[in-house]
Amino acid sequence: LRRGRIGPSFQLKENTKPQNVVSVFHKINRNDNSKSLSFAQRNEGSCVCVGSNDWISKYANATYGAHHVLSCESIMDTMAMSVPSWISSDKPGKRAGFLWASMNCGEKKSADGQWKNEIRRLNEVLGALVNRSPFNTPILVVFQRNYKKALSLSQQRKAALNVKSTCGWSAAQDNVWRQYLEDCRWCEALWIGSSVNSNGAPA
Repeated sequence: LRRGRIGPSFQLKENTKPQNVVSVFHKINRNDNSKSLSFAQRNEGSCVCVGSNDWISKYANATYGAHHVLSCESIMDTMAMSVPSWISSDKPGKRAGFLWASMNCGEKKSADGQWKNEIRRLNEVLGALVNRSPFNTPILVVFQRNYKKALSLSQQRKAALNVKSTCGWSAAQDNVWRQYLEDCRWCEALWIGSSVNSNGAPA
């Protein structure tokens, strides 16, 4: 979220090292010196991560302090519905104080070029998340396209352009890589939440 587009480049605006969001959450949660309590300090729920095995090993393994780590290879997986379940549970031990999920939509297109099953499933998960979550729960949904393809082509390009490589990298391949990279760089972020009226009820 702190990334910004600057001309032809795509990078962090500030000269800071990347930080894992789970480790930051726990670091703030352990810090009791602040006079004004942050969200992480006020929240007594567990830290839950849901995603593919590759994503878990990179971002959400036990090293970073996640309390619960659930494998979910795609949004079509039954485990995808665990996201709204962890947010809406009435049991303190089964309710997430912080939930980070990565859902892959990777099924092939139908004949008319649409991912109908994924769209239907996404609507189901988001609908349950919005309808069942407490009104004071902030929800951020980020859509990113062609990440895996852009990553794969970037790795192939890096290997092909190595001085020791015998494989070539054509202008046509570079154009395809740049297109996927551009698609991947543009994301849509959607905040979902509600305000309260004078009586403390959701407005």
